[in-house]
Amino acid sequence: MNNSSINLSIDVSRTCVNDYILLDFKRIVEGWILSCICLFGICGNLLTCIILSNSQMRGLSTNVYLLALSFVNTLVLIGFFLSHGLRSILYDYNLYCANIYSETLSTLYELFYARIFLFLFPTHITCILISIYLTAAVAIDRFVLICLPHKIQKCRTQQYSIKIIFGVSLFCIIYCLPFWFEFTNKENFTNTTNHSNKASQNERFIVMSEFGKRPLFRVLMRKYLYFIFVFLLPLFILIFCKACIIRRLITTHKKKRLLGTKTNKRNRSSNAITLLLLAIVFVFLITQFPYFIFNVLYSIQGPTYLSKASARLYLGINNVLAVINSSSAFILYSFFGKKFREMLVVIFCCKQISPDHSLCVSRQPHISRISVLSRISFISPSIKQSTPCASLPMNRKIKQNDLHKLTIDEEENGNTKPMLCEN
Repeated sequence: MNNSSINLSIDVSRTCVNDYILLDFKRIVEGWILSCICLFGICGNLLTCIILSNSQMRGLSTNVYLLALSFVNTLVLIGFFLSHGLRSILYDYNLYCANIYSETLSTLYELFYARIFLFLFPTHITCILISIYLTAAVAIDRFVLICLPHKIQKCRTQQYSIKIIFGVSLFCIIYCLPFWFEFTNKENFTNTTNHSNKASQNERFIVMSEFGKRPLFRVLMRKYLYFIFVFLLPLFILIFCKACIIRRLITTHKKKRLLGTKTNKRNRSSNAITLLLLAIVFVFLITQFPYFIFNVLYSIQGPTYLSKASARLYLGINNVLAVINSSSAFILYSFFGKKFREMLVVIFCCKQISPDHSLCVSRQPHISRISVLSRISFISPSIKQSTPCASLPMNRKIKQNDLHKLTIDEEENGNTKPMLCEN
């Protein structure tokens, strides 16, 4: 063996050792840890969607945004689970050194991933961008409520919120259209020999298309437009709205202390929702800002940036942080939202809420608790509410003119929809 072959074997062994460390990191962190967080987040977001889609919750404009955000975050987590979680777990690490200088690593999941990548990649990017702008929309909605309470309140309706969600989704879909043409599949026919049998194998690779290689695409989509629409604009909206909300809350708290007024139930409910928003924005900034920095470095240095082991480690950590951000909604809602917790108990524990917000269990098994909860939107003012659970005869006919509709925005008007519990 000559010196060149010795040096080549040493370089290959060193490369294998270094890459095995990286691959072990990806298998543990991006594989098992990320997958577990994804599964937890998917279940939590689905529960959040079920609760926020209830008629008692979706009347509030903020909850409409949060419902859409939870649904989109579910799609984001599915994308991370398919593109990073399962891929890192099912990757055949024993074949790496044997194919270190070859073009392919033909594992079963890699072949499957190559087939779904052209659809999964642009869809995942679109959902991530929608999630970013929906978070900004929630911040703007709360900013309007707290800082502009009497000027643009007509914008805080359910119909207007749905229009904003559709507008944001349409903008993100149009913005991400070029990413559908960035990559393409390349097929390669290889002949494999097994003892005396020869077989041809059709292998598929993911390569950058001619459209994706164009300098105009790299400069616009990966640099300038990314800086403006994905990095600077959402970041400015979130920081500005959060700073204004915190400043207004501090000013209001100081005025209440000077006047000696106590915080009533209405203000506590409004403050809880505001704290929920601030927590969502805080988690978003903490987990997404490192990802923004990575994308900025990638846009400046290009695809060669990922050839560094440190960059790939940094990307793995950023992926886990992004998954934590998309999975934290259910925990934050459960911690800050009292009504969210009540609806969780009502829907999944078959309990009902009395007018004084205490939970009561129905004693009549033939009455559907969930149907009563979801259908009651009106209540007669003549019903006495002296007891925790008001009893209403089932054969009593209530006239339409005796009914009055309760407000749906509890933090604005201080009212909630009381539930009837059968004694």
